[in-house]
Amino acid sequence: MELSGEYVGRDGEPQPLRVSCEASGDADPLQSLLEGVARMKEVIAEFFRPLVERDAQGGMAAAPDNAMDGSWTLAS
Repeated sequence: MELSGEYVGRDGEPQPLRVSCEASGDADPLQSLLEGVARMKEVIAEFFRPLVERDAQGGMAAAPDNAMDGSWTLAS
């Protein structure tokens, strides 16, 4: 099992994000999914870190609701 998301920015280029949620051995599949969700949160935070830092330095003057203009598509 895997969690996947795709960010499409202003340039129209999709940027996929994926995290594996495979249960190893006799591990609980639900626990593996929860761990995958936690990892995906970290991946997303790391992905947006440069934008957040640029915004903090005054690099983006957009309104908060469209500061990260793009769209997400989530699938599992």
